[in-house]
Amino acid sequence: MTAANKIAPNVSARLLRLIVENAPISQSDLKVRSGLSMSTVSQATNRLLAKGIIHELGLRRESMGRPKILLGLDPDQAAVVGIQLNAERNLIVMTDLNGKLIGEQQIPSGAMTPKQLSDALAKFLRGVDADKVSAIGLALSGIVDPDSGSCVRSKVLDWTNVPIANILAERFNIPVYIENDANAMALATLVFGQLGNAQSAIIATYGKGIGAGIIIERQLYRGRHGTAGEIGNGLIGDGTSANLEEVASSSAILKALAAQTDAPEMTNLLEMDQHPSPAALEILARAGQYIGISLANLSIALDPDVVYLAMEPSMASRILLENVTMNFQANRLKLTPQLTPLMFLTDSNRMWALGAAGFAVNKLIDILAASADEE
Repeated sequence: MTAANKIAPNVSARLLRLIVENAPISQSDLKVRSGLSMSTVSQATNRLLAKGIIHELGLRRESMGRPKILLGLDPDQAAVVGIQLNAERNLIVMTDLNGKLIGEQQIPSGAMTPKQLSDALAKFLRGVDADKVSAIGLALSGIVDPDSGSCVRSKVLDWTNVPIANILAERFNIPVYIENDANAMALATLVFGQLGNAQSAIIATYGKGIGAGIIIERQLYRGRHGTAGEIGNGLIGDGTSANLEEVASSSAILKALAAQTDAPEMTNLLEMDQHPSPAALEILARAGQYIGISLANLSIALDPDVVYLAMEPSMASRILLENVTMNFQANRLKLTPQLTPLMFLTDSNRMWALGAAGFAVNKLIDILAASADEE
């Protein structure tokens, strides 16, 4: 590559991310969004086109001027695997680069050894086109070190300092990336477009555990020790030492209901909507109060464009969500006319697995961009 043709480092990755997040998009729109010169944008996108990483999606005709060629990521360029390991379920999925589901396999929930996970992944890969898999994303409940690829501690899996990314990468000869499940979902909302034009967001996840992924200026904020967003460990402020998970998680709610005299046995929060006893209403209202206040406090501290609360459909109790919304709205910052909105993601049983896949796509973007910049 000559000096005249050399692209500045990271430009291709920067533009490829913009294409992934905003497709279909034209070169002129990329120029505006990136702040780069038109010649730099054209040079980088032409290399991405030549490698087949992106492709043309057609023309956009405008009232004046020439039609604009629209660009998008070629979803068939590669595939990724996403693995979800948390208290709700353990699941493996395969998607294309746009997040379209190609295959999935449920695996036993709860604690497992690294070998059991590795064997489950091997079984899954035998049933799909494994040659297309270019990256694996692993999202798990617990504290992780993404740089070393290790799980520092996961109570759900009963893992301590397990170098799981290296274990899987050595067996399958595929890059493996690891992240906390809430952080992985937050990154996936960027890659797969749920955030739209939002520059900052809080993506809280709810179930047997409660956590949050934090996006600031479209970058994941992990904190100095990788524990930013561990809101489930925050005190509820009622004068006791109880934390949010202990009083408001799905398991805490069901446990509190089961302790009531003559309470019917229930396995998920939707069943509580169908049997709204006075005790159930009180328990859900209390949990919704503390979740709403916790999210409001986090939004006051960070001033995001939007706050999301994500949970599996079986946990999406209407009564709970109404109480969360009411308490969030009552306690969010009201110093300006712009009030932070609260939105819910409740339509998928595989959202954490897809989040892991999106996290893998995010990592793969750098690899694809680097390949485009090679001679």
